[in-house]
Amino acid sequence: MTKVTFSLQGDKILSVDILGHAGYAEEGEDIVCAAISSAVMLTHALLYDVQRIPVDTLIEDEGAHIRFTLPKDTVERGQDALQALKLHFSELEQNYSDFLNVMEVHTDAED
Repeated sequence: MTKVTFSLQGDKILSVDILGHAGYAEEGEDIVCAAISSAVMLTHALLYDVQRIPVDTLIEDEGAHIRFTLPKDTVERGQDALQALKLHFSELEQNYSDFLNVMEVHTDAED
């Protein structure tokens, strides 16, 4: 199962953390994994390449782990992309709930 965690402060998404393989089908045949990967790549390209937001990105092949975090001064600019990703993942979860879990973690702390 792929676990996706969106970290929020108020209504603003600060980061997204994606962990694990969906397990819907064999590697190369897994449409859930493909949908997740494609959405992550598109969102990262929009943030980093199009909007020029220097996203802090972690990619670990072992364990299938990807995380990206918006720098504090760009949180507002990155909201549309991350809100769209969250909506997309939530809709995928409705159809593939055995393979995808989407969560929110809220923090009240301001640095």
